[in-house]
Amino acid sequence: MQRIISWNVASVRARMPVFVDFLRAEQPDFVFLQEIKATEETFPFMDLQIEGYRAVISGQKSYNGVAILAKEYLKNVQDVLVGFEDQARFIQAEGTEGLVLISVYVPNGNPPEKNPEDKSRLAYKLRWMEALNQHIRELIEAGKKVILGGDFNVIERDTDVYNPDVFRGGALLNDSVRGAYGELGKMGLLNPIRAFNPAPNTYSFWDFQGGAWPQNRGILLDAFWITPNIRVKGAKIYREMRGVSGTSDHAPIGILIEKQLNY
Repeated sequence: MQRIISWNVASVRARMPVFVDFLRAEQPDFVFLQEIKATEETFPFMDLQIEGYRAVISGQKSYNGVAILAKEYLKNVQDVLVGFEDQARFIQAEGTEGLVLISVYVPNGNPPEKNPEDKSRLAYKLRWMEALNQHIRELIEAGKKVILGGDFNVIERDTDVYNPDVFRGGALLNDSVRGAYGELGKMGLLNPIRAFNPAPNTYSFWDFQGGAWPQNRGILLDAFWITPNIRVKGAKIYREMRGVSGTSDHAPIGILIEKQLNY
C-alpha cells in the first residue's frame, strides 16, 4: 500500500514542528503541499531530507507555492501550468512506478476588498481551471495513472459549507466555477475523499478568524481526483490536526492506494 497526503500548510516554515510530527506519525509515501509561501532559497529541503523525503517545488515569495515530497526519486518535473507562469500554483512529477502526481492550489478568485465589483480574479480563476482541465484530459488520453490533489477553492455542493448563503455568488460558490470543477468528474476521475466520507457537512478548512474551528464553521475545499486505473483502499480527512497548536487552517487529507506495478 502507498499513503498519499495533501495539505495546504499556510506557510511551510511556520508549520514545520507540526508538519514533521505528522510525517513521523503517518509515514506517507508522497505528500502534496499547497501555499508553502517559500522559494527555492527558503524551502526547508534539508530538514525534510533528514525525515527521508525528497522535495520538488514551485515557489513564490510570501504567496502561493506548491510542492511534492516523496520517499523515492521523482522525475519529469513540470513546475508551471502552461500560460500561467506568473503564479506558483501547479507542480507535477512522476514516481518511479508510473504515477503522475499533481499538486495544485487553485486561485481563490474573490475580488479585492476595496473593489468588490472587480471580476478579473474570477476570470483568471476560470481560465486557470480550464487550462488544468485540458492538461488532465491530455494525460487521460495518454493512458496515464494520475493523482491530482490539493486545495481547489471550490464549494462543490451546498452541504460542503456550514452556511452556503454566506458564500452565494462569491468565487468559491459560483456556478461557472462549479461547472469547471465538475469537468474533472465528467472526465472519469474519482473523488475518494467524498466517496469514503459521504456525510454532509464534512469539512477540511476552518478559518482562523471568528471562532470558526470551535464552532465547526467549516468548508470542504481540499480533494483528490484520481484516474480509475488506480485502486483506492481508503481516504480520510485528518480533522484532528486542525485542533493542534501551531497548525494550518486546513486539515490534511489522505488516501491509501494499492502499490502500482512497474510499467
